Amino acid sequence: MKIVSIDPSVNHVGWAVCDGLTRDEHGVWDDSASDWRWGKWDIRSNSLTYKLREIVEWMIIEFDGLTEGDLLVLEWPAYFGSQKGQVAAQQGHTINLAAVDAYIAGFFRLPPQDVYLLTATEWKGNIPKEITRRRFFRALGQKKIFKIDHNAVDAVMLLHTFAKRKRITFRLVSSTGIPDED
Repeated sequence: MKIVSIDPSVNHVGWAVCDGLTRDEHGVWDDSASDWRWGKWDIRSNSLTYKLREIVEWMIIEFDGLTEGDLLVLEWPAYFGSQKGQVAAQQGHTINLAAVDAYIAGFFRLPPQDVYLLTATEWKGNIPKEITRRRFFRALGQKKIFKIDHNAVDAVMLLHTFAKRKRITFRLVSSTGIPDED
């Protein structure tokens, strides 16, 4: 079983996956053999329809898509009343992010109880991306911070936050992508 988190975009999609999770008969998670990976996809298609299809094709290539029993964690777009947030909403960016999330969940036909929608405020609060990057790099001990895209960082931290809250894992991910004990 795996958990996939997506930082949605129509241009640069951040993703993270924790694969190889098991649960015992009492519902206790075992992540001792889990494999953490992450990255970013640059979406090259022109129209929104083709972009959506390209995103799910990347998911199929990268981690064999999603099947029954897998969990999907998506950053759900939120409206921000700032000038930047108003411009994003007026230009359709907020709706397009919701379209990415809905398309992914619908394409893989996951049951509603296996899809988790979290706004950025719900999973990280109101901190800027640079603080999230610092937390990621501090947790991972990563020295070359310029090599990992901020979209991938957000997807990893979204997955990490979700897994801790659900008591799925208490482990941190190392710079190699392999979880280490806290």
